Amino acid sequence: MQKAFKIEKTQVYPLGVCFTPEGMHISAVFDSADHDGVCQEKGLLLYDRKHKTGIRIPFPEENRIGAVYSMLLKDYQNRECSYLFYQGEEVWQDPCCRQIENPYRYGTVKKDLPRCKVMDSVYEWEGDCPPGISYEDMILYSLHVRGFTRHRSSNVKYKGTYAGVAEKIPYMKELGITSVLLMPAYEFDEIMTQDSINQPISMEQAAASYMQELPAQESSADKEPAYKINYWGYQKGLYYIPKSGYAYGKCAVTEYKDMVRALHQNGIEVLMQFYFPPEISAMEMTDIMKYWVLEYHVDGFQVMGVNLPVELFLQEPVLAETKILIDQQYSPGREHNKLYNRYLGRMNDGFLYDMRRFLKGDDNMINAFLYHIRNQCQDTGVVNYMAKWDGFRLADLVSYDRKHNEPNGEDNQDGTDYNCSWNCGAEGRSRKKNILELRMRQMKNAMSLLFLSQGTPLLYSGDEFGNTQEGNNNPYCQDNPTAWIKWSQMESGKELLAYTRMLIRFRKEHPVLHSAAPLRGIDYLSCGYPDISLHGREAWRPDTSSTSRSMGLMYCGYYDKTGGAKEDPLLYIGINMHWEPHALGLPQPPKGKRWTLAASTAAKNISCTASDASLQEIRVAPRTIEIYVLRDCPEPETVKPRRKSAAKTINQNQ
Repeated sequence: MQKAFKIEKTQVYPLGVCFTPEGMHISAVFDSADHDGVCQEKGLLLYDRKHKTGIRIPFPEENRIGAVYSMLLKDYQNRECSYLFYQGEEVWQDPCCRQIENPYRYGTVKKDLPRCKVMDSVYEWEGDCPPGISYEDMILYSLHVRGFTRHRSSNVKYKGTYAGVAEKIPYMKELGITSVLLMPAYEFDEIMTQDSINQPISMEQAAASYMQELPAQESSADKEPAYKINYWGYQKGLYYIPKSGYAYGKCAVTEYKDMVRALHQNGIEVLMQFYFPPEISAMEMTDIMKYWVLEYHVDGFQVMGVNLPVELFLQEPVLAETKILIDQQYSPGREHNKLYNRYLGRMNDGFLYDMRRFLKGDDNMINAFLYHIRNQCQDTGVVNYMAKWDGFRLADLVSYDRKHNEPNGEDNQDGTDYNCSWNCGAEGRSRKKNILELRMRQMKNAMSLLFLSQGTPLLYSGDEFGNTQEGNNNPYCQDNPTAWIKWSQMESGKELLAYTRMLIRFRKEHPVLHSAAPLRGIDYLSCGYPDISLHGREAWRPDTSSTSRSMGLMYCGYYDKTGGAKEDPLLYIGINMHWEPHALGLPQPPKGKRWTLAASTAAKNISCTASDASLQEIRVAPRTIEIYVLRDCPEPETVKPRRKSAAKTINQNQ
């Protein structure tokens, strides 16, 4: 049947299928090892109106170069066609395809392989350009595309979709977000069964063109779930395609681009997580990232896997201004790579564990706290977080001593046991006023540690108002309210939400809190103050002993990146993570200024009513962080002496 097509030789690259003026270009990589030593036919399984059950078009052997087979279907221009690849009797999807047909409902079992399509539409970006936000100016917001708006309380029209994320842009702008980090949103099979759609199937199954849909938690005769949902998506997939299950319409490609364009129009960057297993080559990883930058205008990636070719990423010119986040420590390479290293960022797990321990008052944590609050790198970004997608949410961090992963079906054996959490006196939900108040204060303390530290703060969506996962620290399979953002909790978390908004705004207003260069702790401007200084019971005398849990930090605004004097150039952060109150010494303010309390985690309202601090010290309540700024002293009223009468003056003179 393939004689109906005129086959010609073509170039090897690009891999995949695309249309050219000459016809349909096909190029694919095949396993060179044939089964049982038998040479198996390799080719394209093409579907169109004339060939509804598919027609096999084998690759000519003379067109092979190495493991790459290619051919040109001369004058073939049917843009409505679909295809799969085959080798012998096995069929699979093109790993380089740009689109798939028959988008399936999220959480359904698929008996057949969704066929690949050739993306042929032109998208109007309307002059879209990247916001270009530096690491030190970023407020990074991590979210799961489906879970972000899937809950009925999200108040969006298109729940659980790219369009739903776009509907939440006003909320993110009001919060102060500059960049979003999407958990895996490339095409992957969320159904965790032995027969995955990413595995080869038989020719008979491919020809059947049948899709069977089952409820996401269908039970078998023994009442056990037939399968699980891979809600997170950290697995191999079709890396060139946005996940169709996250689109409300039939075209995930267009909907994803609409979301990116809308975010960019509002000054918000888009970063994506990609998980690459060991079998994905360095060249493939780089090509995938380049494609998303060029085709989808993505601003950056968090690349996850082992033995990642970071040097190759940094040397790729297309990625020269693309943010690349990695999990492991990385030292900049050769001298000519320093230009690109500015776009490399490190995910700082050390911040999470050390700051959590400091938050709950562990011994010998003061020096780790001082390291992380100042940690900044000149050449690479440092991304800090108190909570992220795996591990406890912020609300669970202060509500549970132990993980509660029983709903995952693994006898609570999954997930980390090292959470560095403290339940504030009761495990799980509580109605006791003193416990609820302490938990709120601890969450505000955690937010303060995050947003008052150098580096890039990462906030996991929902933590800003205390969204909970009921103690589940590994909800990888929970496509339900356990892992979804429950926007109905905003009412009970409005105090935390208001405080978080204030912190983000305060951070942006004071560039010295997010300096591009590391703070040095010396007065290198000869302005009378170092960029950052430490204070203990007495000003300028910090206590860094193993039992210390309190510290005063003073920042000098003269060292901000604008280089200009501020109306209030000094900030003072009083931190006490002890369960007892502590006094902290205040440095002498400049003449005509006085220290004024701007915020306290012990106050219910943002606008503190506490009186101004004395010139000598402040007394910080247990487990409390206070923020002080300089304000002008009111001019004292001068009382003019009464003018003496002339007669009295004369008498006195006599």
